[in-house]
Amino acid sequence: MQNDNGAGNKPDQGAKQELGVNKGQRNRKGPAERMWAPIKLKLGEDYNYVSKNWGLRFLYYFAMFVGMPFAYLYYRIKWKYRVFGKENVKKIRKQSAVTVANHIHNVDAFMLTAPFYPQTPYFVALKHNFEAFLVGGLVRVMRGIPLPEELSDFERFSEQVGDVLQRTNRKIHMFPEGEIAPFSRQLRPFKNGAFHFAVKNNVPVLPMVFVFPKRRTVKLIVGEPIYLRDVPGAAELSVPKQVVAMAGYVKAAMQKMMDDYYIPLNIDTREDAK
Repeated sequence: MQNDNGAGNKPDQGAKQELGVNKGQRNRKGPAERMWAPIKLKLGEDYNYVSKNWGLRFLYYFAMFVGMPFAYLYYRIKWKYRVFGKENVKKIRKQSAVTVANHIHNVDAFMLTAPFYPQTPYFVALKHNFEAFLVGGLVRVMRGIPLPEELSDFERFSEQVGDVLQRTNRKIHMFPEGEIAPFSRQLRPFKNGAFHFAVKNNVPVLPMVFVFPKRRTVKLIVGEPIYLRDVPGAAELSVPKQVVAMAGYVKAAMQKMMDDYYIPLNIDTREDAK
């Protein structure tokens, strides 16, 4: 069982805002938010964010062993998709962790399952992704966790995510940028939610970055796991300041990963250079 690093399990309004729950905080609508959503997902006090339903588990393993090998092949053919740094996943194989990545494609949440196959991370997604016609069911089967919009629902969400991180060796994935920017070669401002859960539950953060030398070529680079002890001066800080320090340190590590890839290839990463 993992320690919670001295922080309580009950979240506050600040933690909710760190995850970018409120719709008004996002600059653009993602593809799922533009899809037809005939059924609205109700997140009440009895909702299981991390489902233990045996039917969903069966569908997950069916999808992983029957469907995803073809998906990975499709990604390889269409986008020349490859993963670098798989050995870093092995370093946290026996423990829980929070994984983070830049959000640059509609299906990057599925792409990043490749280095973890077949025990892929749970991933936190906007509530509308679960309401979108057909797509919503797939997101749920593939271990999606809906991000609630109400503080009362967020408390239960936080408790269940924390339970996964403290009592299992599974991973929770979050996109710290909070919204998609298709094929962006730049990191945008980070929200602190992912790092709040990492610090609170005393687990490492595994940074990953999607890079692409060309628009139709996508690679995933997996970095080394980052622990709070790796962040200079973090031990002397209060928990909220540790969260901010961890976020900044991880973002800097991710930026270095991107620079180490793009600079030798002489690729201009400015938005207007694509």
